Amino acid sequence: MRTLLDLLNDERGYVRIFKELDGFAYELSTYVPPTVGDLFARMDGYDSIADVREAAQFQLSAAGQVKKRRSRARPRPR
Repeated sequence: MRTLLDLLNDERGYVRIFKELDGFAYELSTYVPPTVGDLFARMDGYDSIADVREAAQFQLSAAGQVKKRRSRARPRPR
């Protein structure tokens, strides 16, 4: 069973912080779907709420910072 403890949010999205049976966890949700999947969008197993808050805040601040790569294709001759 999970219990919601905290919610961090900013203009990019929000992170929910939970207490689980075996420790603490967070789950990141962004307002704009990420272009690349994030392996750390959900993590559990933290020993303290301070540790999970720090990790969750870092993930929220990093959300949406992956930019689309521009193509550097050469112009076609006419």
